[in-house]
Order: sequence, then C-alpha cells, then structure tokens
Amino acid sequence: MAIKNNGGNVKTGSIPKWLVALVDIALVNLGLYFAFVFVSGDLQGFQLEPLFLLLPLLAVVTVLLFSNLGLYSRQRSGFIPILRSLITGVIGLTLFSILFAFWTRAFIFHRSVFLIAPLFQLFLLIGWRILYWRLALWIDGQKKLLVIGSRNEVDQALEKLMCLPRGIFEVIKVLVPEKIEDFSQWLPEADAVMIAGPLAMEEKNRVIRESFDSNREVFIVPDLYEIILTRAAMTQVHDTPVVECRDMQITFTQLFLKRTFDLSLALVVALPALPLLLIFCLLVRLTSPGPVIFAQERVGFRNRVFTLYKLRTMIVDAEGESGPVFSTEEDDRVTPVGRFLRATRLDELPQLYNVLRGDLSIVGPRPERPYFVENFEREMPEYKLRHLVKPGITGLAQVAGYYATNTHDKLRYDLYYVSDYSLLMDFRILLLTVPTLFNREASRGLSKEALGRLTWPK
Repeated sequence: MAIKNNGGNVKTGSIPKWLVALVDIALVNLGLYFAFVFVSGDLQGFQLEPLFLLLPLLAVVTVLLFSNLGLYSRQRSGFIPILRSLITGVIGLTLFSILFAFWTRAFIFHRSVFLIAPLFQLFLLIGWRILYWRLALWIDGQKKLLVIGSRNEVDQALEKLMCLPRGIFEVIKVLVPEKIEDFSQWLPEADAVMIAGPLAMEEKNRVIRESFDSNREVFIVPDLYEIILTRAAMTQVHDTPVVECRDMQITFTQLFLKRTFDLSLALVVALPALPLLLIFCLLVRLTSPGPVIFAQERVGFRNRVFTLYKLRTMIVDAEGESGPVFSTEEDDRVTPVGRFLRATRLDELPQLYNVLRGDLSIVGPRPERPYFVENFEREMPEYKLRHLVKPGITGLAQVAGYYATNTHDKLRYDLYYVSDYSLLMDFRILLLTVPTLFNREASRGLSKEALGRLTWPK
C-alpha cells in the first residue's frame, strides 16, 4: 500500500485521469473512423446514424474496460503491462462493436472494418500511452527511496525494485530496525520511504509521522494482520473510539451471487471450449505416454479436500523420487506440449468441471495440496483464512503476481481478496486475467534460489 503526501521539496504532479480518458475515447473513435474510410473510401450517409449511436456507447465501454484493466492507475511496472492491458481492452472493444452491429442490424458495410479498426486503435493508443507514460515518469521524477526493514524482507523488496525500469526508483539507503535511529539523518536525502518489514508500532508511527512532516511519500509492505484490518470499521464504546474487527467470511447473499455467476460463466465457456479440450487431449496423448487428465488432491473451501482435474503437463510419476515439490523455471519433468499448455493456462480447462461440481469458483485463491497447506499454516497461521472462500481457477494473486511470487506476497493478495470481496472484484480479476495470458513470466516456475529457501522436512 502507498500513503502519499505531496508537497515540500518533492517533485510531484500528475496528468488528470479525465484528460487521459478523453484522449483514449477520441483515439478509439478515430481508429474506427479510419477503418471505415480505409475500407469504403468515405462514410456513406446511411451509415452515419448507427455510427453516431455507436460512438457514445463505445466511449462508455472504453472507460469501463480501461479503468478495470488498471489503465487509469499509477503505473510503476514499466510499459509492457500497459501494452498487455491495451491489447485486452481493444479486443474487448472490438467484441462489443461486433455485438452492437449484430444486435442493431443497422450497419451496411464490409465486415473487414471490424478486423482493421482494432489495428488503427491499437496503433494510436500505443503511441499515446508511450507519450503519457514518459510524461508521467518525467513529472513524477525518479524517486530516491529509503528502505526500512529486516534483512529478509528488504532483500525480497530490493529484488522486485531491481526489476523495475530504470528511472522509477533509486535506492539510496537500507536501514535495518537496529539502525532506525539513523532515520532522521537519511530522510532529507530521500523522496520516498518504504517500510518493507515488521517494525515496532512506535517506530512505524515515528517513520510515518516524520515522513509526512517532511512531505515524503510512504510505501508500506503490509503485515498480514494489517490486511485483515482492512475489513475493520471505526465505531465507539461510550465516548472511546474503537476499531471493530469484522468476520472475514462472505455473506450468504454473496455466496449465492458468486455461485450463480460461476455456473453461468462455466456453462457459457464449457461448450465452445469442448472442441479445444479434445484437440489438446489428443496432443497430450500422442506426445507423452500416460493418462490425458491429471487428478490431484487440493484443499478447498473450509479446508475440505477435493480432487482437482487438469490436462497432464508433466511426465507420469513426476514426483516419484522427489516427493511433493514446486515446479521450477527449467523443469525437465514438463513435456513440450505441457510447456505450451502451462504458458497459455489451457491445461486448466478441465477445471470447469470442478466449477460445475462446486469444488471451485471461477475466481478465488488458488488451491494448494494438503502437504503444502500443512507447511504453510505452520509458518503462517493466517494462511488458513484464505479457505474462507472457495478456491478459484484464477485469482488476485495470479493477476497481480506470478507463479514464482513468494508465498507471503501471494497470501497478502489472497487475504485482501477475502477481506474486501465483492462480485465487482471478481469481474475485475477475470478481466485482468486476459492480459496475464500474454505474460510468459506469469506461468514460469520457481527459480532454484527460491526453491532452496523452502526448508520443509521431506
């Protein structure tokens, strides 16, 4: 989470979101116009009325899609995630335009317009977004970052910071809790402060207070209990203000709506996906000996164990010698077809059956095996809270992180999902799953170094 406090000597500012949205709308409509002109040479009179009806609707859909894809949020991860979201947004706009034209039956033009318009739109939007990203980076300026926390948490934070594009952050100093008395000395040199590990409450309050007094931006990697408190509400006992910690379980109404949404979407997707599933079943069968479907026990809603189904992506008896282990980056147990299926997430198509059975939801924390759950709960007692909702095919940890994201960070995302659940959040995660499919790194296994940090008993 980030706590922003603008002013003082820190270079701050931003391009208004409404201006960014207006330019997006203009370019989307301009791309559609260019496609009409490119195909027909000019707009015919009888085409103007339905086109004028489509343009305002396209503007609304553009803002809704782009907003839920995170295109109006602060971007600190480089331009590639923006590009993936733009591609997803343009695909969504194209599908909407096709459905609108089919529904109204008012358009009389060559259907190639719907193939050409996305190319114009994407070209215009990419050019604009490159300009916008560079402007935002220039306006914000490079942040000189002072990082505070214990060695393990700081190492993980620095590893992520080093992956960001140059020019976003420059780490000027790392302070461990034992050296927190040096904080006041280093604060004037910094533009922002990151608390990347547990600090005593008094020390954390001091860091935030002095940072605000100096008009510095503050980033906090939250403790697990702090995420749980996001569901808390301010109230009072007599005249004393108190924070009431509410039950994290979702309500019966939310469960009913979520189940209805799951069944509807699973039935809609299952029928067109069936031919694709049969093709990949055949490919798995022809390229690797053994069963096509892989079945494995996973821990689900309220710690109930169920059988999860996937297309097999590894050789038979892959864990015969090693026992339960996570997949690594260059895992030689994965078959050639399996690598493709994993990269595109198509190996998870059989899990639609789990959704229909009620084992899984479309969106939720990814289910883990009993062996891993037992070890995670021993290390992190809060881990059991993620089982207060049904596990899902996709989830917040999957769209915001990667397969190789460490378990603590994944749990932070899962607990935030549980504590702040809504059907709208499910929709947003589902939408954000699409650009994730274009990200090969999202499905890459653990590095050998990360695997080595898991010191569980065999």
